[in-house]
Amino acid sequence: MCRFLPPLAKRFWLLPGLLLSLLARCAVGPRTVTPSPTPLVPALPPYRATPQGVFRGDEPVPLYGINWFGLETADRAPHGLWIGRTVTDFLAQMRELGFTALRLPLSPQVLTPGHSTPSWARSVGYPADAHEGLRYFLDEAQKAGLYVLLDFHTYDPHLIGGKLPGRPFGDGYTQADWLADLRRMAELSLEFPNVFGIDLCNEPHALTWRQWKGLAREGAEAVLSVNPSVLVIVDGVGNASSNGGWPAFWGENMADRDVEIAPELSERILYLPHAYGPSVYRQPYFDAPDFPSNMPAIWEAHFGWMAGKYPLGIGEFGGWYEGDDQVWQDAFADYLLAKGIRIWFYWALNPNSGDTGGILLDDWKTVHEGKMALLRRLMGGKE
Repeated sequence: MCRFLPPLAKRFWLLPGLLLSLLARCAVGPRTVTPSPTPLVPALPPYRATPQGVFRGDEPVPLYGINWFGLETADRAPHGLWIGRTVTDFLAQMRELGFTALRLPLSPQVLTPGHSTPSWARSVGYPADAHEGLRYFLDEAQKAGLYVLLDFHTYDPHLIGGKLPGRPFGDGYTQADWLADLRRMAELSLEFPNVFGIDLCNEPHALTWRQWKGLAREGAEAVLSVNPSVLVIVDGVGNASSNGGWPAFWGENMADRDVEIAPELSERILYLPHAYGPSVYRQPYFDAPDFPSNMPAIWEAHFGWMAGKYPLGIGEFGGWYEGDDQVWQDAFADYLLAKGIRIWFYWALNPNSGDTGGILLDDWKTVHEGKMALLRRLMGGKE
């Protein structure tokens, strides 16, 4: 249909001429209207992982991170909301403390709709559906200016703590399921560009490095097939592979020199081993006469040799920060600074972490000042 409505300001005596002109134009088809050019929003440059750090385009991305767990458990919601604080309130406190990023452990139950969240979460405005809750969380983190690392923590939310499966699939949850869930996580990174990375599997300690390396390549390809601009995070293994002569913590062992997942993915892979002290497990070298001066050689064998050669950070470290655990953490911070490792995620925000405690004390509000003094050093500040 061809329509034309002349402005009312036109004089009526012009109407016949206008109608004749209009009929002539309609007889040869409608006029092609060239739309006004719509300003294009430039696409954000991809994240890049380098031995010097993470960049977005040419801009460095500071990643001083904290782990906040809960979504990987049967609760399917961030822990601590039961005290009456909102996600927004917690995130604002993290930013105020100087954190720029958070690592968010997940299970498959929050990656698709249909699973509920507890009443204590809903009472402070958290969505009733766990998947909508995750999207709400990511939106709030984006508003707060926080980068997010999505961590595939466990395929079964009932397998947490010391029961972590140590592999990305099993017990009826298949490899195809895992790859599909990685793609779902990558889809979220398209919607929320503050999601800079996808952690393929938390602490695959049940696997050898060779086994994990092959699976990690498949996982990386699944993620990057959806979003080629996001980073893929690879943890270390445990003691199923050679550990350089010293027992390693779950996720710490990268002693195998053949670590490169694929040369063509060199700027897409960020290695984030985990390291812990006496709070978590009493390794024999913590009782050595020369502790903690013996530790740099052990860290070097497990993962430190990669610094300056591969994109490297620390995905988890932490503890109660008391006694020899405080000695360990102070020495570890010295080591990270000396090696130029500036990417890290502390475990954890949560005070209900049974073997480390949290940045927050049991009231979920008060800050552990000793731990924060340590982390401010790693943020580039002074003690």
